[in-house]
Amino acid sequence: MLLPSLALAQAPDTAPKTDYPLQYSSAFSDYQAYKDQPVQPWREANDKVGEIGGWRAYAKEMRQTAPAGGQDQPGQGHDAHHGGKQ
Repeated sequence: MLLPSLALAQAPDTAPKTDYPLQYSSAFSDYQAYKDQPVQPWREANDKVGEIGGWRAYAKEMRQTAPAGGQDQPGQGHDAHHGGKQ
């Protein structure tokens, strides 16, 4: 018969041993629920963007950040990956 040998194979011999304390930390322990952000009038938002310098200020800010490639050079325009030639 095959059934008794299968039952023996499933029985645990001993509990697993660890050299460190087991610890559980839920991924949701520091969860913060979504909160509605206050809405500001669109005219004020547009005026603020105008004071900052418009979309060009945001584009310049993105250009000045270091690329993810680990290079020390600031990001450049579209022609940078063409070697300055098109």
